[in-house]
Amino acid sequence: MDTLSRVPPKWRAEWLLNRGLDASRYTEYRKPESTGLRLVGKYGRGPSVAVTGKDTLVVLTLGSEVALLNCANPHYPQVLSEIQVNFLPGMSVLHDSFVFIGGNGGLEVWNIANPAQPAFRHVLPYAVSGFAVCDTFLYFVSQDTFSVYSIGRPVAPYRIGCFSASGNVGAATPSTVVMRQPGDLLGFVDVTDPTHPKLAGTYPGLALAFAARNNICCAAMYWSTDDDHFRFEVLDISDPTNVRRLGAIDSVGGWDIHLSGPFAFISGFQTHKWEFTIVDLQDSANPHVVSSCRTPSNNYGVWADWTSDWAYVADMTGLAVINTTNINLPVLDTVVLKADLAQDVWVDANRAYVADYFAGLRVLDVSDPSQPVELGGIDSLSYSSSEAVAVRDSFAFLGWMPPDVLRSVCVLDPTHPVMAGGVRGDTVPVPKALAVRDTLLLLAGRFRFQIVNVARPRSPVLVGSCVLSGTPTNLWLTDTIAFASKYVVNVTNPALPVSLGTLPTTSTAVAVRDTFLFAPELFDSMSVFSIASITSPRKLTSLVLSGGHFYNTGIELVDSLLYVGGNILHVVDVTDPVHPVEVGSWQPPREIRRLQYDAPYLYAACMEGGVCILESTLTGVTEPEVPKARIGAPRVWPSVTNGRFCVEVDGLHSEEARVELWSATGEWKGGDAIGTTTRLQGGGRAELDLTDLSAGVYVVRVRTNRGVFTQKVVKTNRR
Repeated sequence: MDTLSRVPPKWRAEWLLNRGLDASRYTEYRKPESTGLRLVGKYGRGPSVAVTGKDTLVVLTLGSEVALLNCANPHYPQVLSEIQVNFLPGMSVLHDSFVFIGGNGGLEVWNIANPAQPAFRHVLPYAVSGFAVCDTFLYFVSQDTFSVYSIGRPVAPYRIGCFSASGNVGAATPSTVVMRQPGDLLGFVDVTDPTHPKLAGTYPGLALAFAARNNICCAAMYWSTDDDHFRFEVLDISDPTNVRRLGAIDSVGGWDIHLSGPFAFISGFQTHKWEFTIVDLQDSANPHVVSSCRTPSNNYGVWADWTSDWAYVADMTGLAVINTTNINLPVLDTVVLKADLAQDVWVDANRAYVADYFAGLRVLDVSDPSQPVELGGIDSLSYSSSEAVAVRDSFAFLGWMPPDVLRSVCVLDPTHPVMAGGVRGDTVPVPKALAVRDTLLLLAGRFRFQIVNVARPRSPVLVGSCVLSGTPTNLWLTDTIAFASKYVVNVTNPALPVSLGTLPTTSTAVAVRDTFLFAPELFDSMSVFSIASITSPRKLTSLVLSGGHFYNTGIELVDSLLYVGGNILHVVDVTDPVHPVEVGSWQPPREIRRLQYDAPYLYAACMEGGVCILESTLTGVTEPEVPKARIGAPRVWPSVTNGRFCVEVDGLHSEEARVELWSATGEWKGGDAIGTTTRLQGGGRAELDLTDLSAGVYVVRVRTNRGVFTQKVVKTNRR
């Protein structure tokens, strides 16, 4: 999965098929489906994979969105809007005042006459890896069919011609469409009569990128021995039945090519050996390299208007803006919209903190969950490191390389996070999962479980460690036990955590309630264990989940609902743990790596898909918007919390309610927990905080002149 994420989306179907793997996710149309969950909002930023534009409008395809930017001042591109889609788009094409967005979720048409307010207009229900627009025609291949659509009215495209074919469309001229065919061939389709397109000729060679204009086609031919090799070729396609090479340059190529004026702009590849390059095409028989420029990471897409003195590269970690005023010496000016693979998310006080692999830490404002806004971030300098994040007070903790592998970041000012301290890698492995308990940070990493004291977050100190037999990717905490994926650790003494063994499961993320442990197995089922004896877990039952859940590393348990992340988000009712029932599902734009519930929303870190914010529509879930209770009957939500929770009483009118907090054993906790007894006047809501209390069951007692009412709340030490 991680290897596939380094391949541009429009290449993934072919990459999988060439390796004998299932490519249906990229070849079959995926209509967004959901039961029991509603997508509220999305921060869809992920790796940048394609870029195009017109005049000062730049369109960047990244993650599960398409961003529209005003580059009138290229030094400071301004984001006008971000089009959120429910899939990973492979590319976008501008046509007049419309943008076409293609991927396995269809080919969508958006009106961007007002780029600050794009409007959805149509979707063609076909999975497409690549497509092209020329004049009033749209060309693509899907379901082994080459199709020609008329887009004279983009809001109502219709097919006018087709023929059986396999491959990916990538470029078009008024008379010829270029596509990559199976067998390492470029195919040239005659579309002089668009109602009767036909394959006219082929040309050998695996072209990772190609672009066409008038009678020429430029292609980046790739092959591999012990190393990657490229050859940039200029082809004469005036007669598509007899395509011939005009000129070539060795050791020049990449994932994308854009033709503008007398130049070909080449994106570069996924290693620093192949960078952004400008080639002079004035003599097509003798093309030559003019200059090149390095960008921070993998280069997937490129667009430039040679008259504007600027070029734009869809660098994996953002949009790289390159100044080409001196065509012989291009200079990287800035990188914006930095993002990569969302690995983990931690929500605290209307802020979402995202561990974003190559892009470090991203801080989001989620006070309006329908429109998350990035406030700031701090880069990990293109090193593969940030896979987990945890937050305590005004500090975020996350993995980092080099040289420290655990860093503390001050986020007091979320618009300008500042590195504050760290623990070096000779004592702590790169954390795959993090959790906070009071002043202790618990880490799960490669063959290690460790505990770090963060009472002084600028100087974290390792206090305890134990060896594990494998590499966990998730953490679930109970009072004295930590479940690092399937590895069980006793954390009663932080200075001496003790490994208790391994659970008999393939699960990479488990959840615990009372003496029941829920373990989604790899591929298609979930097991339920009794852990009344933690050293002798006993399997009670299993449940087959619809559609599988490959690569599960995300899990969350909220009241009686268990959320299992993966390529599908499953919702399982575990009211009766011995008889679990799947009651809902949702298809994320990409596999879910981590889940966190922060009432009333569920946050999903969806790798390239960014962060999705969901709301349960199932009955029985604690949410703020429920039918009003009878007078004096309190509501407590969430009923399971690691800190804050709310008490709400409806229908009091002029009556007064007094809220008290007691332990389950009858010990008064009001003063210690909330400072003073809280009073609700005229029907209202109070927020209480259990952060400083130990884990366990507490009783919320609401006194009114009509009686005393009680509810239970569970304090847990997991996040």
